[in-house]
Amino acid sequence: MLFLLVVIFLHLNSAENRELKFVQAIWRHGDRSPTKLPYPNDIYDESYWPRGWSQLTDLGVEQLEELGSFFNDRYVGKFLNQSYKPNEVYIQSSDSDRALSSAQTFLDGMYQLTQCGINGKIRKPPIPIHSTGRTIDDYLLKPTSTDCPEYDRHYRENSSKNLDKIAEEYSDLFKFLTNVTGHGKGITVKQAGKIGNVQKEINHGLEQPDWVNQSWPQYGGKTTLEIVTEIDRRRRLNELEEEKLYKLRGGYLLGDWLERARNVANGKQKNPGKMILYSSHDGTLLSLLYSMKIADGEQVPYASTIIMEIYETDKGKYEAEQCDLSIGNAVNKNVA
Repeated sequence: MLFLLVVIFLHLNSAENRELKFVQAIWRHGDRSPTKLPYPNDIYDESYWPRGWSQLTDLGVEQLEELGSFFNDRYVGKFLNQSYKPNEVYIQSSDSDRALSSAQTFLDGMYQLTQCGINGKIRKPPIPIHSTGRTIDDYLLKPTSTDCPEYDRHYRENSSKNLDKIAEEYSDLFKFLTNVTGHGKGITVKQAGKIGNVQKEINHGLEQPDWVNQSWPQYGGKTTLEIVTEIDRRRRLNELEEEKLYKLRGGYLLGDWLERARNVANGKQKNPGKMILYSSHDGTLLSLLYSMKIADGEQVPYASTIIMEIYETDKGKYEAEQCDLSIGNAVNKNVA
């Protein structure tokens, strides 16, 4: 199973004699069911998804348990206590079911000890997961869903025109999709991109109509699914590629991380004392990657994770090292 992992090490110099002081990490939730029908004529309604729309799937559970096991191997019993200690670790999630469920399954993988409860029952000890609640805009963990008039204005004036270029580039496909999907009037770029959510159905064994895999010679022989997936990637990145846009969406979270890193360096970080974990969404991670200026132009896969490790040596100078990892592959990069 593959998942993207970006690890950023902050330490005082490159000497090997160093001590891990603090870890902060954020991940995207695991594989989920669609939020709604990918297109109006799709026959696979909510009844085909055991937990309903927008919920973590069994595959998503497996992804987050595996990610939690990675943290167990890396930190638990070494940097952290074998069992959860509230003064060591703090977990916060956006208030969406899939993110909360991802945090729960992650913790199952991270803390693998059980204990004997009342009446001799064996169970895992409860671990609190914090959230802001649905009535409050979550600028930290779901910034792309918050109301920001300045973002809307700048996007409308500077970036929305790129969607017109996409529609023109794929005009033949858009005419076809308008007819087969049931969207009625001319399909929009966003609607076309959302058709790519049929990939979730494919991943869960649901057969697709022939037009999903139809090849388009005028578009390099790509299939309908390949094209709409690319359209959705371009649409999504268009929301964040400009500097002002990604600062408005990702700046709050980046500021949160940097302030905490400074507190650790200055000896002011008290609670939690060792680790903070965030469970969130693709737009949150993408905004942070752009704000860090390490985005690679790709969407963020399920269970993708960004980790910042803060080390201390005896020299008093910070450096950063970035490591992009997937299972079975690692690429190290030095960042000035």
